[in-house]
Amino acid sequence: MSTNPTADSTPQLTRRRFVQGGLMAAVLGGTALGAAACSTSTAVGGGGGKGSVSFFSWDTQTVMKPVLDLFTKQTGASVSFSYAPPVPQYVSTLQTRLQAHTGADVFILTAEDKQLVGGGFVKNLTGQKFLEPMNSANKEFMTVDGKVYGLSISSWAGGIMYNKELLAKVGADKLPDSWDGFLDLCRKLKDKGITPYYDAAHDGNFMALWGLLGGYFDSRTAFPDADIFAGRTTFADTWTDPLVAYCKLYTEKLTPKAVLGLTGDQVVSEFANGRVAMFGAGTWNVPAVQKSAPKLSFQTEAIPGITPGTSYWTGAASPGYAINPKAKNPEAALKFLEFLASPDAVKAYGKSSGAITTTSNYTPSFADSITNQALGARSGKIYLPVVAWPRHSNELSQELNTQMQQMIQGSVKPKDIPAALDKKLKQLDAK
Repeated sequence: MSTNPTADSTPQLTRRRFVQGGLMAAVLGGTALGAAACSTSTAVGGGGGKGSVSFFSWDTQTVMKPVLDLFTKQTGASVSFSYAPPVPQYVSTLQTRLQAHTGADVFILTAEDKQLVGGGFVKNLTGQKFLEPMNSANKEFMTVDGKVYGLSISSWAGGIMYNKELLAKVGADKLPDSWDGFLDLCRKLKDKGITPYYDAAHDGNFMALWGLLGGYFDSRTAFPDADIFAGRTTFADTWTDPLVAYCKLYTEKLTPKAVLGLTGDQVVSEFANGRVAMFGAGTWNVPAVQKSAPKLSFQTEAIPGITPGTSYWTGAASPGYAINPKAKNPEAALKFLEFLASPDAVKAYGKSSGAITTTSNYTPSFADSITNQALGARSGKIYLPVVAWPRHSNELSQELNTQMQQMIQGSVKPKDIPAALDKKLKQLDAK
């Protein structure tokens, strides 16, 4: 990354915090990735020894080295570091190693790996004092059946990035506070000959939809995911109104169907070059936009809600640090997690990764370009369906992507998409 998203950091920000259907499909679609071929193992912070702990990461060594060096400096213990890139390679490697009893003492627990908890591959951390600074949204994400299995110290948030100059051409200086107002803004831009809005539909990234759903559910005081999977309600009952509202972008041709031919990187390029006024963006898009268009004036805000004043961010808590129950050095593993939760470690990780840290024991500062997203992430007003679904998230994401892309092409009606998800869930549960 060429641009620093935090006020005082050298970022190595990746897209790992966004769970993309395509990547997920690769995992469960049987993509066999060689575990050894995609990982490295390096002693960081002084080599093995009695106090050493092994750590398997999907953050690169460049990101983690300042944190691990600080651990060694403060404790005298060292870390044996290994790495695989997210998401399919990491998941495949972790599962292979744990099942072969060759897993590291500490590893990153992801949404895709939560089934490992049920298999007895993750240590229960409930009651550990180092969990106390964790944000409630992060703690909820790391909880299974009332027990906490990981330490998550950061979150991400995505919203709508807009070109201030193009919005000014229709008299707007910020996003409206309602979805209807947002659609009106899109119509005004289209009437001026300006392409209003892109989501990276080709990649299954419907950023504005996730936030629209989050604001809709939050305004009704309860998120329906658990009830849907328990059979107490359905996608049709809970998703139809916000999904149909979102799909007006396509049914009213405010977003052209040609967006299906653009990758996520091409969407960013279209925005940076002034060919689209707004797009669904995460903090990781900021450096690319700034590099491509250094003089472009832009801002990112939360996705306007169906009810005025219920704007919400797309986003999720980041994966957490977990302990292998068969750790060779369990005491050092606990000591390592205790350190990772400390203000010094949180600060070091935020600086090296560019992540939005959310613990209560350290308040980070951010560059103006991502301040809004950072505040959104730290507020906990973030939603991403795939990480809220307790099972079949990969298959349901694939089904949703398929239905959405067919809707954009005109062969599926928006109101039929939630019913298709209900049908798919029943099929998956029947297997």
